[in-house]
Amino acid sequence: MKNKVKITVCGTEYTVVTHENAEYTQKLAEEVDECIQDMCTSSRISITAAAILTAVNFCDRLKKYEQEADSLGEQIEGYLHAASQQLARYDELKKENEKLKKDIAIYRKRLKEECTVVHEPAPISSSVKAANMIVDVPCDDEAADDEAAFFNAFK
Repeated sequence: MKNKVKITVCGTEYTVVTHENAEYTQKLAEEVDECIQDMCTSSRISITAAAILTAVNFCDRLKKYEQEADSLGEQIEGYLHAASQQLARYDELKKENEKLKKDIAIYRKRLKEECTVVHEPAPISSSVKAANMIVDVPCDDEAADDEAAFFNAFK
């Protein structure tokens, strides 16, 4: 729905027909008026020249914002592409995981069928334990004494 909104810029009243609400349109007019007034007082130029320069400044801002929006749009497209690639990879890994789970189940079943009885190892007898212990026995061997003397020389 179109709205008729009265605005004032540089002391002149205008009626604007817009789809925007009145408050928003009046705030835009206030911003334009402020820019023109600032330019007229700081540069001592005519209202017409100030209005043209204000319009050029606003067009410049608009173009820069459009470029920024385009850049952000491209960046978002890149993120969406990367996200879709990751989602595809996730689906592949999920399928592979399911296949591996099935393979494990098959191998467990085969193992169970082939090895129906698994025996626990018998406990080690006390004589075997004693045989496995390291016993420190003094050596009367001359070769061992020579070897010890050789290595002690380097200490």
